[in-house]
Amino acid sequence: MKLSNKNNMYKLFVFCVLSLIVHKMSAQKNITIHKVNEPIKIDGEVTESIWQQHLIAGNFTQTLPEAGKPSKQKTDIAILFDDAYLYVLGVLYVANKETISNQLTARDDTGNADVFGIQIDPFGEAREGYDFSVTAAGVQLDQKITATDSYSNYNVVWQSKVKLYNDKWIVEMKIPFNSIRFPKEDLSNFKINFQRITNSLNEDAYWSPIRLDLDGYLNQLGKLNGLNNIAPPLNLSFNPFVSVVTEKSPVGYKNTTFNGGLDVKYVHKNAYTLDVSLIPDFSQAPSDDQIFNLSPFEVKFNENRQFFVEGTEIFDKGGYLYTRRIGGTPIYKDTITKTDEEEIIENPVTSNIINLIKFTGKSKNGLSIGILNGITAESKAEIKNTNTNTTRNVLTNPLTNYNAIVLDKTLKNNSSLTFINNSVLRSGSAYDANLTALLYRYYNKDRTYSMYFKKALSQKYFTGEEDQFGHEYYGYAGKVSGKWTGGVSVKLLDDKFDSNDFGYLSRNNEFRFKGDLRYTNNNPEKIFSRYQVFLDHQQTYYYSLLKEEQTYYKLGSYGVFKKNNHTFFGEFRYIEKSKNFFEARTKDKHFNVPAQAETFLEYQTNDNKAVSIAGYMVLVKYFNSEIYKKEFIAGYGVNARVGQHFSLYFSQALEDKPNGVGFLAKQDNSIIFGSRKVKELSNAITLNYAVNSTLNVNMRLRHYWITVDYKDQFSLKENGDFTTHNFAINPDDYDDNFNQFNIDFISKWQFAPASEISLACKLGANYYNTDVNSTYGTNFKRVLEEKSSTTISLKMTYFLDANIFKKRS
Repeated sequence: MKLSNKNNMYKLFVFCVLSLIVHKMSAQKNITIHKVNEPIKIDGEVTESIWQQHLIAGNFTQTLPEAGKPSKQKTDIAILFDDAYLYVLGVLYVANKETISNQLTARDDTGNADVFGIQIDPFGEAREGYDFSVTAAGVQLDQKITATDSYSNYNVVWQSKVKLYNDKWIVEMKIPFNSIRFPKEDLSNFKINFQRITNSLNEDAYWSPIRLDLDGYLNQLGKLNGLNNIAPPLNLSFNPFVSVVTEKSPVGYKNTTFNGGLDVKYVHKNAYTLDVSLIPDFSQAPSDDQIFNLSPFEVKFNENRQFFVEGTEIFDKGGYLYTRRIGGTPIYKDTITKTDEEEIIENPVTSNIINLIKFTGKSKNGLSIGILNGITAESKAEIKNTNTNTTRNVLTNPLTNYNAIVLDKTLKNNSSLTFINNSVLRSGSAYDANLTALLYRYYNKDRTYSMYFKKALSQKYFTGEEDQFGHEYYGYAGKVSGKWTGGVSVKLLDDKFDSNDFGYLSRNNEFRFKGDLRYTNNNPEKIFSRYQVFLDHQQTYYYSLLKEEQTYYKLGSYGVFKKNNHTFFGEFRYIEKSKNFFEARTKDKHFNVPAQAETFLEYQTNDNKAVSIAGYMVLVKYFNSEIYKKEFIAGYGVNARVGQHFSLYFSQALEDKPNGVGFLAKQDNSIIFGSRKVKELSNAITLNYAVNSTLNVNMRLRHYWITVDYKDQFSLKENGDFTTHNFAINPDDYDDNFNQFNIDFISKWQFAPASEISLACKLGANYYNTDVNSTYGTNFKRVLEEKSSTTISLKMTYFLDANIFKKRS
């Protein structure tokens, strides 16, 4: 009887210990916030007594390099609030001052610097959050965080100060409640986390531990207790600007304009934000990296205009919005008809934007709303009759209204249901377009499994023609957390689906199956701090004919070395003999592509060092082909930091495809291809000098060069094979030698919160001929000798808070 009791007591003891361990592993970390009634000076000195009262040990946990282990350095934290602000304090201890990395950079660029930050999720739904971080050099970084991504283009007004000591560095932050969206009535589910990045240790550590084998980040934040009774002031601000822009075309045409405009931001009940941009000015947006496009598909460029990149993360859902359409290429620019006696004098390459409106917000019941509207003016081309010297105008783009609406409802377990509608309305007889989509994302309770479905309908409405309707279907199911993850998906786009009026779609007419399996170890014991092995398989069909296009098998791996924090990535892909249905530029016609094997290798050194290098290489080998043989693609980048103020980045990319084919022309109902040799080289260098945390100078130079050398010619047969022909076509007439050189220079001085003076200069020159045998040096010299287009812009923007006027009155 006694033995039995002892056994039961032992079992009870083990059960209690295990329960405590499990609770410790799974319990949500929490911290209490305290209200402050005395002013706090943001100076990095922690002189206020209330800081000392509430400063606690952070007990941070590593995510990298040794996941789950305590941070190697002590960090103390505290958080306070009043009616208008959150106050955050971080005391970050170090062995000595020399170990602190504090390189100066532009805002939102960590560079080679240690970082302390706070991440918050006011609604506690793991759907939307904010990150406010400061480097040891005092540079601010702020970004929006969603369930699947982060957006560093989020910039708001907040204060911070950093001060370095012999054994620590201290960060103080003052974050306005007006800068974040939160539920005004109930703050009991407010989530929070603190992060510390230490370059010398390659360490990334958090107050609330972050597990890399668990899907998602916001769902792993800790809890903030004690936040209540917030009554922030009126949230209305104005950003008036003035600018002078001088433009010069390659033919010598000059134009100088004086511009003025206004951006207005109003937040209603800390939930809904209205942004209005009147007469926007995007003259200082960076130049696009132009390429010579040999493919049948449109080239997609990054969105660099501030209005469209800031606060637009809700519109990314589904991937249906491409904001470069607003103010983009006129729809009839390349379809102008003219007689032999006429020539085009002027043909605008972009359409002018009249105004922009953006409305976003989130209700207390978890409904997020996004509305984006832009109006562009009509554009016309000017055509001159060389015999009579008379001119006429041709409409290339009508007055156009772009509108995007997103409704996103949070469901149980961070699941969501999303409705999307994008429309393009054009004046006159030009066609209108519309896209409607419904998305559903599901997670189980512990976020181990997920499903994702979407259905989209594209519509085009013509005058005097039959309207066009297209459909998209997509479904995914998989395991998203744990060491073993993977899933399967199916995608269908019919041949009428077209979202390109307000989105970007490279192709339609696709039926695709895909499956993947991955094993990830985030805390191995020996060589690696993290590694993954994965296997992918995909089959694609040309939907309207139900013919198989391509099947591939992929095996790959990546890892991070524990000793030096270097990263490697390797991938091998085998593609079976396939059919290309688009290069022939004729519907339902294809050519046969031989089987191929691709090997991709990438290696990156520790980017926390003063000098880091990253490089990649792709080797392609074709099988059983008299035309295709092999391809070689490679590139590398060198990042160097010189002292605290200066950094440079140089990159070079090379593609050598000596054995390939491409479309040439159509003649007598025949589709003519040519064998070709393609060489492509791109060099770019970026120089950055940060005078301090508010004054930065940046310059980027890029040279792009490509040669396309055509040799033999072939006719495309019905079965997709090639045969020789006797058409009077000289392949050399299709040779191309193209160069582009551009310089982007911009200097920004933030002379007051959210207020800056900026000077930008953009130069671009193109050089083109058919001399495919000329050397790189010759081409570089000639493109520099070409007359360039030049844009010089001086702009001042000033931030005005409406509360200033209230105080004065």
